[in-house]
Amino acid sequence: MTPRPRWALARRLRLRSPCLVLFAGTLALLADTTGVLRIGILCALLHECGHIAVFCLLLRRPPVLEVSLAGVCLSMRSVMLPPGHMLALAAAGPAVNLLLAAGMLAWMDGPGQYGYFGMWFAATHLLVGGFNLLPLPGLDGWQIAASLRALAGRRRP
Repeated sequence: MTPRPRWALARRLRLRSPCLVLFAGTLALLADTTGVLRIGILCALLHECGHIAVFCLLLRRPPVLEVSLAGVCLSMRSVMLPPGHMLALAAAGPAVNLLLAAGMLAWMDGPGQYGYFGMWFAATHLLVGGFNLLPLPGLDGWQIAASLRALAGRRRP
């Protein structure tokens, strides 16, 4: 019997209400005639890729991802990180969004490069990145603010 790989997808992906998620996703994609939802999903996945890359760099193992109707998020159960690492992990997603938006806008600055996809790609990246920077519970901005408070509390004499 061969051993299971450490990075087995079945152990790293949790679906909350899988039938409901798949049904709602299918209906939404069928109704998306402009393609804006597809670009939004791409932006959200790239946002999570930023978190995943930093998580793998910090802990040397892949994270557990939870997929629900609310979106995709990293499960931080039983994972304790120092405030500096938590700050880097929380800021990675919005940083990817803002860098990709800036990169797309810079690329479209050339002659004749403006297009429907490029504008929506840059706009949705700005929206996803900016929205996630809000200091509300469950968003990256909340984790960033908590990490900054913890770091500021450590430096006081």
